[in-house]
Amino acid sequence: MNKSDFYRNIIALLQLKGVGRQKIKMLMQMINDPQCLSFKELVEIGQMFHLLSSDIDLKVQNNSIAYANKVIETSVKYQIKLVSSFDENYPASMDFKDSPVMLYYQGNLELLNHNKRAAVIGSRHPTPAGAEFSFESGKFLATENFVVISGLATGCDYYGHLGCLGAGGKTIAFLPAGLINIYPIENKPLAEKILANDGCILSEYAPFENPQPYKFIERDRLQSASSMFVIVSSFSCGSGTIHTLNFAKQYNKKIFSIPAIFDESKDAFHKLNQKKILFEIYEKEKLHNLITNY
Repeated sequence: MNKSDFYRNIIALLQLKGVGRQKIKMLMQMINDPQCLSFKELVEIGQMFHLLSSDIDLKVQNNSIAYANKVIETSVKYQIKLVSSFDENYPASMDFKDSPVMLYYQGNLELLNHNKRAAVIGSRHPTPAGAEFSFESGKFLATENFVVISGLATGCDYYGHLGCLGAGGKTIAFLPAGLINIYPIENKPLAEKILANDGCILSEYAPFENPQPYKFIERDRLQSASSMFVIVSSFSCGSGTIHTLNFAKQYNKKIFSIPAIFDESKDAFHKLNQKKILFEIYEKEKLHNLITNY
């Protein structure tokens, strides 16, 4: 069986009701050489060990395979590459408990193995000070040879990516939708610029999948998990930024900001305190020194 067939099987398994990342990882760990098995054989083994429902009939299996075929064909058409968590070239920074079993990407995947990686995040509607801090953070990180990680969203993400690119750096964008459905659409030129400058855009969702609320939260975990630390700019109590920072807590990643951002986002930082999410506030010069020596 070639790698494409194995990817097809993983994608098809993900379409089965009640099957997610963890069950697929458990299933593969039970088998010496899962790449040699057909989809039908993987399903039968999963059912034997009660990982998969016994209600998965031939029609369901065929529909799952048909979906997987569409995914593979679309990926080939749009020059989207695939990598699974069972591959040797799966990025080490993505090897965590709740990591994706399949990633779709364009560009330089090796950036996720770079020895310096930092996330720049914040509100989609930042204050002028918040936008400036995001841009400056992206720019400074690039000058210190950090790969900048963010989510291609409007606002702070946009300025973080842009600051990095403006300084000649390389940046990674995790998307909450498939790679042919760049979200938000107004940032498609930014995605193209990221790729043109040896960056990378990634998603754990099939190329044609649309954004949905839960996908933004799942995307947030990838930003935190793959970074060494997180720089947060302006955000509010209701911001999705809270999810990213909560994941930073789960993955033991430090969270940094500066006094000016703390002052204008006090309520949001207070919410972090309530959730016992630790953060560190430094004057800009001290933060830069800390990053330089990280």
